[in-house]
Amino acid sequence: MKFLIDRLAFRDALQRVEMAIDRKPTRPVLGGVLIEAHNDSVVLMASDLDIAVRYRVQQVQVDQPGWAVIPGRELVDIVKDLEAETVTVNLKGGDQCELMAGEDVCDLVTMETGMDLSNTPEAFPAVPMLEGGPDLTVAKNDFLMMVGATRFATSRVQDNRFATEGVLLELRDDTVTLVGTDGRRLACIHRPAISHKADRHRSVLLPKVLDQILRYGQDEDGEEMAIHFLGNLVGFRVGNLESFGRVLDREYPNYDNVIPKDGKHSVRAHRESLAKKLRLASHLTTDAAAVVRLEVSPDRMEVRSEHEGRGRASAALEVDYVGDGLSAAFNPAFLLDGLKASHTDQIELQMEDGNRPAKFTLGDGFHYVVMPLSTTG
Repeated sequence: MKFLIDRLAFRDALQRVEMAIDRKPTRPVLGGVLIEAHNDSVVLMASDLDIAVRYRVQQVQVDQPGWAVIPGRELVDIVKDLEAETVTVNLKGGDQCELMAGEDVCDLVTMETGMDLSNTPEAFPAVPMLEGGPDLTVAKNDFLMMVGATRFATSRVQDNRFATEGVLLELRDDTVTLVGTDGRRLACIHRPAISHKADRHRSVLLPKVLDQILRYGQDEDGEEMAIHFLGNLVGFRVGNLESFGRVLDREYPNYDNVIPKDGKHSVRAHRESLAKKLRLASHLTTDAAAVVRLEVSPDRMEVRSEHEGRGRASAALEVDYVGDGLSAAFNPAFLLDGLKASHTDQIELQMEDGNRPAKFTLGDGFHYVVMPLSTTG
């Protein structure tokens, strides 16, 4: 295997597969990057068994096809620090892969090598091929926005009953839905599908693959996100990027039962104004008691907090509200997370009373449900 590649293209390709390189591999090969040099392109792959990434680079000159599994972290770091415009990658025989860039030369010890592209590495995990048309197609910008609107609400710990550490991807008729929840809040967003093979589908994805797509998908050519359902995997393709994520096999909460259908109280507020007042009040809360109280009266909302022994805060803003008044306490970080993900400058809050879930409408088809906190006084 020998090829000449643009250094920046090589660096960018390695960045796209880097998230799938296992940082603490149980098997050494999981810490490697598989590089395949074809006649007209170079393909990079990495897999930690939870996610896998394949990326194709076409700005290359291939002198000799072949493949090699190369230590991933070392390869990423070396290419980042090279200064020449191009890099020559040369498999010298045995277990040595040479990288030459100008006057800089680095040799890396390979894990597996081969000259026949029809024979895949024995130890490296197989990365699926996305053959045929996708099962589901969504506008790329819509899908990336949906990921950003739900990923933040997922649980950071595993629940033995529900797969709340994952993001639900659901297809119903012509509508695609993503849902994230940690049991105390829930983010749900709907967007239309461009095309689909079936009218129903439901998968719970590890967020890591969505993080990878969100980070790099925007830079890829193309206006559509192609999605393939592959049994215990879901594959995504946009431009030259193919990403695969493991499907969680535990049940997901019934989000339809969680989202309030309506509420007695409806409050409209300017997103940034509310965010500023929440940030101000949150300075006088503690990690152990992260509580702010929203006091709503006609055309006015007051955001209050108190830190015992330190002081208290009260900040007011104008809102659009007509009613008898409403009082509810929340974790300010939860509210700020939702406002940060909002797609509109004017948000709407609906509640039946201060003890029931609050539904924030943060954009077209984007709902965020937060459980109020129980407080005294």
